[in-house]
Amino acid sequence: MTSHTHIIYLPGLGDRYDPMRRFFLSAWSLYGVRVTMIPMRWSSDESYDAKRARVLSALDMFDNERVVLMGESAGGSMAVSVFAAQPGAVATTVTLCGKNTRSDNVSPRIYTHNPAFRESMQQAEMLVKNLQPKQSKQFVSIVPLYDPTVPVAETLIPGCQKMTLPLVGHLAAILAMLTIFAPLVVHRTKKLSR
Repeated sequence: MTSHTHIIYLPGLGDRYDPMRRFFLSAWSLYGVRVTMIPMRWSSDESYDAKRARVLSALDMFDNERVVLMGESAGGSMAVSVFAAQPGAVATTVTLCGKNTRSDNVSPRIYTHNPAFRESMQQAEMLVKNLQPKQSKQFVSIVPLYDPTVPVAETLIPGCQKMTLPLVGHLAAILAMLTIFAPLVVHRTKKLSR
């Protein structure tokens, strides 16, 4: 592997925010990482398997770099399921306010409008049970002090690392993680991926 860190970013719900996400993530090159955002298109009728296949395809493209999976909010469930199914394929996995557990604690309306999200959550919960303690330590959940949308406890998988930032809220915390706290997020990500 080379010394380059490549982040594969998996966005959460709200496909309309993808151009803004791309804009903020493009600035992360200033901190010494490359970022590829894989659109999840959660609100489309595309299957979970098709979404997951896009992520796996991206992993194959960057096999000469240290690859980090980073899932935002609902994208956390996809990051968790890919990481748990193929833990050796990535150096580490990070979620930002990730919805990583408690598939039963999601509004049916959200699942109705984002069909593949339910399966992504269920797969993540099923696969994470098989992680070894060493694998779980390769996972970090970056969270605010308080998140009313995705409670902090629902971002944690057993044995993972947790990084708490002095933030409150869900969308505001994600925005801050992508912008003013980006240097800290990237630094922690690079440190974990070594």
